[in-house]
Amino acid sequence: MGISIDFDYEINTDTDKQGGGGIVPHGHYRIWAEAIEFPKTKDEKGRQAAIIFEIQEPVEFKNRKFREWWTMIHSEEFGNSSYRFGKPAFDRFCRAVQVVVERGTDSDELLFKSFVVEIGIQPGNGTDANGKPYQDKNQIRKFFYEDDQAKEPVPELGVIGDGTMPAKAASKPANDNKAVAPAANAAPAAAKKTPWGAKKAA
Repeated sequence: MGISIDFDYEINTDTDKQGGGGIVPHGHYRIWAEAIEFPKTKDEKGRQAAIIFEIQEPVEFKNRKFREWWTMIHSEEFGNSSYRFGKPAFDRFCRAVQVVVERGTDSDELLFKSFVVEIGIQPGNGTDANGKPYQDKNQIRKFFYEDDQAKEPVPELGVIGDGTMPAKAASKPANDNKAVAPAANAAPAAAKKTPWGAKKAA
């Protein structure tokens, strides 16, 4: 049993538009959420989704982990810069795992369901309170959906170009129009009806 979401959350189902241990190269990966918590924001005006993601494929990067902190609720809504980025990112994640989050949703429903993303590298910028420079980190740049309303195919997994950012090579999706097979241990998609339709079989 996971954490029961004890606050109201309204998911935005318009998730097609997407902006823009150890660092992995810029590339396409199949990942899943290994752990998730919903702490209050530092200003205590909202909630964050604090998620640990684990790479499943390609096999040479399997079990590598990275974190994301997405402000999913804030009293200032789009007046808050973290919310402007965080809410759309969290909603895209919800679509990728086929879960409509609302009060009472068990956080376990969001875990161990694999999906494909483009992972980039965000350069470290500035220093922390102790004067230590922030390190580069991985960040999800784009989600690739596998549901009935997906508008583009899932790309071939692997490093894009030479793996650095910004990548010169085009992020070209696979042309066979088939989704990449999920990891062998991936949990099956949730059976609940979602606004995006069911996840397509591999």
